[in-house]
Amino acid sequence: MTNDSKLLLDLWESVRDLLPANKRDNAILTFLRLFEEYGFEISETDLEGEDNYLDDALEIYKDDLLEEDDEVEEDY
Repeated sequence: MTNDSKLLLDLWESVRDLLPANKRDNAILTFLRLFEEYGFEISETDLEGEDNYLDDALEIYKDDLLEEDDEVEEDY
C-alpha cells in the first residue's frame, strides 16, 4: 500500500466509528474529493477491499469521473 493510500485509510479509520452510520457514505466521499483537491490521485490508490464504506465511495467517485469525462467529450 502506498503512503498516500495508507494516510487516507488511517484517517478514515480514525473517524469512521465516531460518525453515525447514515453519515459515513457522505463523509468518505468528501474525504476522497478533498484528497484529490490536494493532489492525491484517487485512481492510483490500492484501497479496494479495505473498508465497505470506502469501496462504495470509490465506486461512486470513479463513476462521477466517468460522467465528467463523457460531458467533456460531448462539449467537443
